[in-house]
Amino acid sequence: MSRAALLVVLALLLAMIVAAVAEWTSRVRNGLASLRRGSALRTLEADEHAALATVRALTGCVHGDQVQVLRGTFTGGAVSRHYPVCDGLLGGIPVLLPRQACPHLAADNDAEVVLGERWAVVVRLNGFPVTAMRPVAAASLIRGERLETPEEIAMRRGPGLRPSALLVAVLALWAAADSSGLLCMPLPRGVSYLSGVPLLAIAGLAIWLGRPRRRGPATAQRVLQVQGRLRAYQRSAQTSQAWLLGNDLRVQLPWEWVNVAAFSTGRSMRLDVRAVDGKVLAAGPGWCLASDRLRYPSSGGFRYLAWLIMLLLLLVLGALWAPLSQRLDLGWPGVLHWQMFALLAAGWHALMLVVCVRRSVSRTAARRVAFEARPAPGTE
Repeated sequence: MSRAALLVVLALLLAMIVAAVAEWTSRVRNGLASLRRGSALRTLEADEHAALATVRALTGCVHGDQVQVLRGTFTGGAVSRHYPVCDGLLGGIPVLLPRQACPHLAADNDAEVVLGERWAVVVRLNGFPVTAMRPVAAASLIRGERLETPEEIAMRRGPGLRPSALLVAVLALWAAADSSGLLCMPLPRGVSYLSGVPLLAIAGLAIWLGRPRRRGPATAQRVLQVQGRLRAYQRSAQTSQAWLLGNDLRVQLPWEWVNVAAFSTGRSMRLDVRAVDGKVLAAGPGWCLASDRLRYPSSGGFRYLAWLIMLLLLLVLGALWAPLSQRLDLGWPGVLHWQMFALLAAGWHALMLVVCVRRSVSRTAARRVAFEARPAPGTE
């Protein structure tokens, strides 16, 4: 088969795949729209709404209160005994259903559902109501409210522009101007005026990596003091853990605390949770995220490694397109070339990388000992 025929076959296969996906998406969207246009069977009851709290917390699905009827066969993925939500297609419509309702699936199903934006959530399946499910945990309780401290605001907002980003960007721009012939004429044979484009890309990448990442406004945000039983759920080995406080509040446990024995699942505790994103900021006496970040700061080793790689790449590209021997122009007395500064910066960042690795090892050991000595977070 010729190369042109192979390209035509691949293009046809790609077009068929795109058409199939578009047709399936359109069919699903039309099915949900048809359900919404239908007359409602009844209104969702309060106990049914409470029984679906875990489904809403884990999936983020926001559904209405109008109950519709949905019939058909169920096609779904594997059901995990450690994850309380199952998804699939019921009558060609994407549905979410609690895992405890899965044993009641049949070849032909009769379900009552409430509709979200992209999902239909099962309320009753073949006569089995979600209110009959055995509750995994009680609902979380709000015990108080406060505002973020200045330390928590600074932790959320993050640092400003990092000086290393500016240094790498300036050196990359200098090298791009030099290799493109803007600082020294004429160009060496075989070197194009576009040879500085990759160096410009390095400058842009440095600015992008070092730019300030301000998360949220500078004003203090609401922090809820919530009590409940902390549980972790993981659908598969390829997915990350999801943490629920009680059965209705999804929280983000700090990565420093995830593997700490004090935060073992099933323990009842009171957590300070930021309302806007569910981030856990404190957990009773002795557990304060802002204090831990100040006492055991990040070493910054990954950032120094990134700057070092970019500086080495800068030196390699500069050596390929603008050899140093061809850039020593005696007509520019006292000129300092960017290669010298790049070498000095690379040496400094390599030294700082070694220091950061040593600091990270000692910090991790000290933090582990401190965490083991703390009391378990309780309800007070």
